[in-house]
Amino acid sequence: MWPLGLVGRVCVVLTVAVTLVFLTNAIFYGQAETYIVDDVRIAQLGEALSTDLRVLAAAPVSQRSFLAVMLSGSELSVAWQPASITPVLPGHPPVALTQLVRRLTADDPILEQAHLDLYTLGPGSADVLGSQRLPDGSYIHFRVPGMLGHHRVTRGLASAAIAAGAVAIAATMLIRGLSMPLRALVSVADRIGSSEKWVPLAERGPPEVRGLAHAINAMQDRIQSLINDRTQALAAVSHDLRTPLTRLRLRCGFLNDGEAQAAIEADLDEMEAMVNGILAYLAGADDPEVPRTINIVATLETLVDDHVDRGHEAHYEGPDRALVHVRPLAMKRVLSNLIENAINYGGNVLATLRTREDGALEIAISDSGPGIPESEYERVLAPFYRLEGSRSRATGGIGLGLAIVQREISREGGSLVLGRGDASKGYGGLCATIILPKGLPSPSRKTEGQGEQV
Repeated sequence: MWPLGLVGRVCVVLTVAVTLVFLTNAIFYGQAETYIVDDVRIAQLGEALSTDLRVLAAAPVSQRSFLAVMLSGSELSVAWQPASITPVLPGHPPVALTQLVRRLTADDPILEQAHLDLYTLGPGSADVLGSQRLPDGSYIHFRVPGMLGHHRVTRGLASAAIAAGAVAIAATMLIRGLSMPLRALVSVADRIGSSEKWVPLAERGPPEVRGLAHAINAMQDRIQSLINDRTQALAAVSHDLRTPLTRLRLRCGFLNDGEAQAAIEADLDEMEAMVNGILAYLAGADDPEVPRTINIVATLETLVDDHVDRGHEAHYEGPDRALVHVRPLAMKRVLSNLIENAINYGGNVLATLRTREDGALEIAISDSGPGIPESEYERVLAPFYRLEGSRSRATGGIGLGLAIVQREISREGGSLVLGRGDASKGYGGLCATIILPKGLPSPSRKTEGQGEQV
């Protein structure tokens, strides 16, 4: 309904309002233009019409046409018409002209008896035309040029149009100025809580915008404080958990019972994997890795070839080269996670890559396993959720694999879509599709230490 932004919407409303005012004024001027006639000119016209009527009424019929020409001038042109010709007059004259007739005949009984009629050539005409009847039934026709002062009205409308245009331009500039802080707020708000470096908002603009900028800065400071506290806690937990695990592993090596030693080491491996998975999930947002442009096909082929060397059925279909701007190690972990899931649950894997019509890069990892029910697609992306209720490592991980994948892909500006693979190719199980946006990043327009303009 409203596809325009704030500036466009306000400009549309302003334009409609100015247009309505302009049209209303134009209609008003069109209806009221006859009232611009000067009172002195009305008196002069009444006197001239009364004089012409008396002169022509007293003159012989043969001389009336000549006298009418003689009585004509720049302010009033007169013509005589015999009674044998019936004059054709327009329909109903404007209300303003009817009132003018009343003013002309109010103090002159001669004009009142002459059945004075006034009319114009049409809307916007400044000339007044009229007729009056002589006692013998003949008519006097006359024309008064510029009687209605139309030129003054036209100049008024033109001035109003110019003024309206100037107001509209000035208002548009002011509206754009007011909306600029809002656009800056939107740009900065998108980065709140993300891994991008926080640039505080400059608290400028109207009081409401300054208050909002101050609140956003305070909120981001609190978020940054929470992130710092979490980072310190993760560092402490990582050390405190890994240290006893290492001691247990060392003590396990001194056991004489080989079977018990193997069981304990398996439990330690499971505990370490769980700790590493949880720490990786919690610390993912603090990953300092810098994005760079890589050939993602090389990463895919390396992972596929590695599983082929380990005796797994793995294939890649797609181009030999596809450049993408990502964090290389994080993207490798994502692809490795999806490929290992496909091998574990489906026994084989097909990795495909293609460029979509909109330029985005699409990477699909399919397997021939049982897949996941469609109703579970959203749930399996949640942290610590597993389709299999137990937490046994023999039947899967701890439910963080797809959650980590989705978060890492989101950090790259992409998305993860779950679905079914192509059964005709033998890969009708789960298909995890990664969609990465097209294009390479442009240099940043802001330098460190500069505040966002508001």
